[in-house]
Amino acid sequence: MDKISPIHINEMLNKLESQNKKPDIKASQFISKFQEIQSQHVREHLEDLYGKIVKQSEKIGEKLHLSEVVRYKNLVREFLDVAVKNSHKFSKQNFLDRRGRHRVYCIVKKVDRELEDLTKDFLTQEVDRINVLKRLDDIRGMLFDTFM
Repeated sequence: MDKISPIHINEMLNKLESQNKKPDIKASQFISKFQEIQSQHVREHLEDLYGKIVKQSEKIGEKLHLSEVVRYKNLVREFLDVAVKNSHKFSKQNFLDRRGRHRVYCIVKKVDRELEDLTKDFLTQEVDRINVLKRLDDIRGMLFDTFM
C-alpha cells in the first residue's frame, strides 16, 4: 500500500479550502449588492408614494370629497405597508426545552433604520390629517348604521 505523506494532504486541503472560499465571497458580495439595490428601490418607491400623499392631501385641503379621502387613505396604507415590511425582518425558532415542551421564539430585527426613521417622520407630519380622516370615517360609519 502507498502512504500519502502529510505534506500532500495539507496541500490538497489548502487547495480545497481556497476553492471553497471563492464562491462564498462572490455569493456574499452578490447578496450584499442585491440587498443594497433592493433597499434603494424601496426608498425610491416610498419617496414616490410620499409625493403622491402630499399631492392628495393638498387636493383634500382644496376640496373635501369622499373619493379623495379614500384615495388618501389607500396611499397612506400602502406607504406604511411597504415601510414596515422592508424595515424589519421576522424570524421564528422552534425547539424543545429541557422538559420536552415545545417552545417558539419569534425575533423581529431592524433591517433598515432609515426606513424606520422615514416612517416615524411621516407619521408625525400626518397625524392631524389622519385624525381628520378617522373622524370622517366614523361619521360615515354612523351614517351607514342609521341607513341600515
